[in-house]
Amino acid sequence: MSMYSLPVELLDSIAQYLSCSSLAALAQTCSALCPVAQRVLYCSVSASAWSQNLCVIDTLANKPHVARFVRSFYIAIDSLAPVFLAYYRQLAKAILNMSELTSLTLLVDSSVSWVLKEASSRIHFPHLLQFTCSFSFDENVARFLDRTPSLLELEVDSIPTVFMRNSPLPYLAPTSIPQLQQFIGSSRAAELIVPGRPVSSIHLNGGGLTEDDIPLLARSTVPVVILGAVTNAPPVPFLETLHRHVPHLVYLRVMSTKDIFIAPTAEFYEQVASVLTSFTELIAFELSGMHWGSQVKQNDGAKRVWQSAPLQTRNHSEDDLLFGSEIFLA
Repeated sequence: MSMYSLPVELLDSIAQYLSCSSLAALAQTCSALCPVAQRVLYCSVSASAWSQNLCVIDTLANKPHVARFVRSFYIAIDSLAPVFLAYYRQLAKAILNMSELTSLTLLVDSSVSWVLKEASSRIHFPHLLQFTCSFSFDENVARFLDRTPSLLELEVDSIPTVFMRNSPLPYLAPTSIPQLQQFIGSSRAAELIVPGRPVSSIHLNGGGLTEDDIPLLARSTVPVVILGAVTNAPPVPFLETLHRHVPHLVYLRVMSTKDIFIAPTAEFYEQVASVLTSFTELIAFELSGMHWGSQVKQNDGAKRVWQSAPLQTRNHSEDDLLFGSEIFLA
């Protein structure tokens, strides 16, 4: 039996075991095996200055049949790197050609969100599940999201500029990204993206989340179970507001800049522990870099006992540390 008569699926499986250099050589042997090698070679593309392979963008821009093999695309360009405008034009063409993407990461100059514009106006990305970018949440990003109906994970507007903080948010249709589950970015973008979508994991970077913002996050169509946020509000009232609106949290990380240089008092520990006890599903909690210890309550596995005092430097026996000491609030 000739190799060329083998099923394409079997050839693809064999090609998975070849090195990149072997795949490149295989692609040059004949027209029948070239697409087999290219499917594997270009399935996952990672480009960066330190990898010295940024020229792959020209291949993807100039050869649409090759770009359609790409499923995962990652590019990182240092903000100080000397990149010409023509290169970003090629990147825009490459994105347009990569219509079968499942994962897209663009860590490039935050001012070139226009590289998404041509693709947003001409094609859809029906298989895209993850999108990460260094752009602010602007009109170009919003229109791109309109074309990603299967998106599950989104990171955008993680470091909003001063100009973008004061600019109005773009319109995002209620029907856009209907399956989104995870959001990473600014609180201003979250207020528009989270409501009406099944977002259960939220990580907010940059500007502070206020107590007034929390009810908007609670408008997710599913319970929010993972939350990471920065706030300028006092921790205890902030946690109380969280409990009123998002009581099903399982993992919670809060960075509070309020009185950040003042050592917490014993009363503060007790207040935090008291609020944490009201989160019946909470397993892990971190406040301003401090991990809050907890244990499952004896004789009641459904309840958790939270640390209510600073840890001591002296050694405790295991039993004392769990339930016999005073550092946990029963």
